[in-house]
Amino acid sequence: MTDDADSRTPVRTAAGGAGGAGGAGKGTGGGRLAVVTPWYPSLNRPFAGSFVRTMTAAVADRFARIEVLHAEDWRRPADAVAARRIEQAFHRLAGPATARVPIEPRLTPDGVWLTRVPAPIAPKRRYADWGLVHERALRAVLPTGRIEADVVHGHVGTYGGWCAVRLARPGARVVVTEHAAFLDRVLTQDAALAMYDEVIERADAFLCVSDALREQIIGYLPHHADRLKVLPNVIDFSGRALRPEPVTELRRLLYIGALNERKGTAKLIRAFAELLAEGRDLTLTLVGPEEEPGAAAVLAAALGPQVAERLRVLPPVDPDQVPALLHAHDLLIHPSRWETFGMTVIEAVAAGTPVLATRCGGPEETLAGLEGVAGALIDVSDDPGVIAEGYRALAAQVGTLDLDRARAELDSRYGPAAVGARLAAEAYGLEDARGGIGATASGIHPQRAEVAGA
Repeated sequence: MTDDADSRTPVRTAAGGAGGAGGAGKGTGGGRLAVVTPWYPSLNRPFAGSFVRTMTAAVADRFARIEVLHAEDWRRPADAVAARRIEQAFHRLAGPATARVPIEPRLTPDGVWLTRVPAPIAPKRRYADWGLVHERALRAVLPTGRIEADVVHGHVGTYGGWCAVRLARPGARVVVTEHAAFLDRVLTQDAALAMYDEVIERADAFLCVSDALREQIIGYLPHHADRLKVLPNVIDFSGRALRPEPVTELRRLLYIGALNERKGTAKLIRAFAELLAEGRDLTLTLVGPEEEPGAAAVLAAALGPQVAERLRVLPPVDPDQVPALLHAHDLLIHPSRWETFGMTVIEAVAAGTPVLATRCGGPEETLAGLEGVAGALIDVSDDPGVIAEGYRALAAQVGTLDLDRARAELDSRYGPAAVGARLAAEAYGLEDARGGIGATASGIHPQRAEVAGA
């Protein structure tokens, strides 16, 4: 586990978190919010879950106290005996408060009580099993075995969502946000689909970050169509400085995200090689974890020395470093096959950097009405030439882009004020803009009351 907190002497409370005077409650509202998530920025995965942190910050002033329960996947050995020993050791060392090394919440610099919990999962991708492991891991470290908060917000249906509906105290309002790009792999597994069905049924509000994602879920669970609402991710525009000078030519190309086939990075490298062969003076920087370490460099070398010399591969960076990266480049290229939202696309526009993105679900929604203003959209294709042609067209019209206008428009759609107000009112059921758990937040499904202490 990693620890990025500035407080090392927490005081336990029955609420499943640390407490006492001077706790996280910087908000002027009342009540307590608990966020349950499989992703949250950490030393070993600095970029994972930054959107969860931003969404939580957008409603921080509505609550007296906020707790984040971060259950992180830890792969255990495939051997059954070794796996069982590891699970037993985990509970002896870091289970309940009586364990030798109890897992405690820590106060972070942004005023959140953060509990990091390792969830030892099996190597095979059985998502229902993984959800149950997350539930057991969290239950083991909660003093009462449940989450004692007024609102429990779970991220990703079969992880945070499942834990939220299983562990929330009776009377709590449970909200679930889905934003997983790998959801198709989850919902094609019968056990995971049944779990997901139960999560939607029991949640008081189930949110999808884009209409494309909502339609994907409806394709598997059409009887829940009326329960699925769309509420986008939050982007903090105020914390992202606009580049000092507008882009006038697209020479320094950038990609941020995982480096794998689904994200289209190999295709991007091939398109880059095609553009270099035309005599263009370009560089390409890839930032993110490689699914196959070294694969990008190997492909670049195979495409020729010029490609290898002009390609740079960097490891993942802290979210706070992303604006500087965007300012140091002229164009963000996002060649993914499928995205539920497309955070980096909006972050690029927030920094004043043009974008070239595929119509892969989220981007055509988030950039609706802004083609030719923020950048350009291209079709999803296996042909690298589609990316190259999209670049040529955009490079020819870069002088007509209006990133200031695009930034202002996207801020009005996805800024903390806009999304935070909707989240508080439509999902959390708060009475007013600044807190107080309203009458609409007190509803609870009878099934949840039955399982809350299970």
